[in-house]
Amino acid sequence: MAICQSYTGEWFPALSTSVIRICFLVTLILCSPDLNADELEELSVTAVDGEYSLQVAVVLNAPVDYVYKVITDYKNAYRINPAIINVEILPSGRDDVVRVRNLSEQCVGPFCFDIAWAGDITETSDGDLEVKILPGLSDFVSGSAIWRIHPQGEHTSVLYQSKLKPAFFIPPVIGDSILKNHIKNDTLETFRRI
Repeated sequence: MAICQSYTGEWFPALSTSVIRICFLVTLILCSPDLNADELEELSVTAVDGEYSLQVAVVLNAPVDYVYKVITDYKNAYRINPAIINVEILPSGRDDVVRVRNLSEQCVGPFCFDIAWAGDITETSDGDLEVKILPGLSDFVSGSAIWRIHPQGEHTSVLYQSKLKPAFFIPPVIGDSILKNHIKNDTLETFRRI
């Protein structure tokens, strides 16, 4: 399978949940026969001064219209992220902005807690999606993201970049490592579900 052969990242231990989403073992995700990706070109997570940056580049074995529809089905985000337990579409005061707030249940080992995320989502003239985190409605101090979704023949090229700074305490050293692994695992699970 191309994705298993092209993935050059490290193997991670199984972790039950993430601050962003819940996912399964990386090996299960990477080698799952129903993964819709032809090629995972890049997956990186970095942490600097409490801010986590994620970059994913992948080619999905699906047409661009389908991928776009799934990603922008905000009310049903739980379909690609099973950690999400509630989604609200809030008034944004602007016709060109969709304001989304979701609540997800996150667990680390036996400890579970809820995380609120809210953001304003705008479609650019190029068809990209730009996201700005709303700190007053979220458990994040700051954050942003961009989805670049473009056709590549009968497939779809997706580049996703995000930055998040949690408002809650992350234990130094081990906390960063656990969170980065969760983010990677969660991201792979989301793209597998798309």
